[in-house]
Amino acid sequence: MTFINYASREINCKIVYYGPGLCGKTTNLQYIYDTTAPTAKGKLISLA
Repeated sequence: MTFINYASREINCKIVYYGPGLCGKTTNLQYIYDTTAPTAKGKLISLA
């Protein structure tokens, strides 16, 4: 589900990765987080 806040010019969405352990789900998200500009991201939280 995506929420678009036109007033603050933000797009909020949830991304769900599903699959067996050790197949790269967390690594993929960490790469996306690391390559995103620091001014355009919040805190990365891992529930694992």
